[in-house]
Amino acid sequence: MLRCARLFIPALLMIALPGCSLFGNDGPVPVAAIGALNRNPDRAPAPYSLPDRLLLDATAGGLVRFAADGQVEAGLAERWTVIDDGRSYIFRLRDARWPNGRPVRSSEVAQLLQQKMTSQRLRPALRGEFRAVRDVRAMTSRVIEIRLTRPMPDLLDLLSQPDMAIIRRGQGWGPWRARWTGGTAALYPEPMPGADGSIEAEAEPEAAALLWGTGAAAAIAQFEAGEAQAVLGGRFENWPLVAAADIPTERIIIDPVQGLFGLAVVSERGVLASAEGRAAIAMAIDRSAVAATFDAQGYQPRISLRGNSEEGVAPPALPEWQTLNRDERIARARALVADAADSDAVLRIALPDGPGARLLFARLSFDLGLIGVEARRVAMNADADLRLIDEVAPSDDPAWVLRRLGCGRGFICDAASRSALRAIDEATDAAARAAAIAEAEGMMTAHGGFIALGNPLRWNLASQRLTGIRPNARSRHSLIRLLPSPD
Repeated sequence: MLRCARLFIPALLMIALPGCSLFGNDGPVPVAAIGALNRNPDRAPAPYSLPDRLLLDATAGGLVRFAADGQVEAGLAERWTVIDDGRSYIFRLRDARWPNGRPVRSSEVAQLLQQKMTSQRLRPALRGEFRAVRDVRAMTSRVIEIRLTRPMPDLLDLLSQPDMAIIRRGQGWGPWRARWTGGTAALYPEPMPGADGSIEAEAEPEAAALLWGTGAAAAIAQFEAGEAQAVLGGRFENWPLVAAADIPTERIIIDPVQGLFGLAVVSERGVLASAEGRAAIAMAIDRSAVAATFDAQGYQPRISLRGNSEEGVAPPALPEWQTLNRDERIARARALVADAADSDAVLRIALPDGPGARLLFARLSFDLGLIGVEARRVAMNADADLRLIDEVAPSDDPAWVLRRLGCGRGFICDAASRSALRAIDEATDAAARAAAIAEAEGMMTAHGGFIALGNPLRWNLASQRLTGIRPNARSRHSLIRLLPSPD
């Protein structure tokens, strides 16, 4: 039988749900999200934390949102249509209201969206992704149009990100409302207006979920004790804590994400000054050993910038040394390093905190030592030569990886790659765009500005009750979909 709440559980759980009824099949779902949760995410340091994005998705959903399986579903927009060969998206808004009861109007939604698309609050993975948006305008009081300079098949995926939440002066339209006790948010469904715009008086609704932010170790302990029925937002750096805990395998959910997990070259010092030297570092790393270190089901190592090959696009470009076996790679890399101007190579590698990052650094340090390179670990915000990039792709657009690693992002870049990246946006049809993507990827692979290790590792924990948490390629788990739909 599960225990009652211990002292480290958020106080609201004890207040709202006396005894142990919380841990049965009724009552609100207690969710521990890894990271810091802010009462007003829009006033917190940018970008949004994972707990902030969960809160925003529940209380200030975007035009559309991700369903439990990662597919796009209706949000503030009850329906939409695409016209003009994919250059115009028209959304009809549901009859929603701000917390003060005032109707949500399309004019303010259009203005808020326009601001968000160019905001520096966006996560790095989303910055620049709306560059093809010409404007966002209100057509009627409940209809908005997003006009594009070129088709964007991934627009709905981008609009589904919690970063695109419709929030005004710190308040969202719903579909849930938050009430706070300490650092815990009790989330309540908001009654929606009827056909005549009125909202019938109802009894005080019960909380549907309880959300708090915490560290990974505390979240796992709370899940083991039954004090949290879900843990959301796990990453590679805290994965060893799960592996060490006594958690049944069927309660662990690993999302099959694509994206970037590897070392970005942010300095051209010493061995990194040449493409050959950068290739030596890439050749030295044993990605199969990295995957074995994580020992996570389904995790796949990778040497290419992109992962899966998308329909209509050439397979991912591979470095020219990919045909060499492990011994041949080490021998060639050692020779390249020896020929470099700085034979006593020392590389500063920026990694996050956590046991997974320590294991990764130990692996990298060993591998680089085989070719005569010394690795030194530094903090993520410190000066570095190599910096870990660990980001889930926000859409299936094969050009996302190239834009994310492109010029102007603090990564090294050459003129040829810069020109090739511009050609992707200038392509006039799908075939021309696919060709531009293949050309840019080939150039960036040869330049060696990013050393891929594999796909990102994203994990969650869910009790048997929470059938609404399913593995998905976006690693998005909406609080309003934790439980199965009544129908």
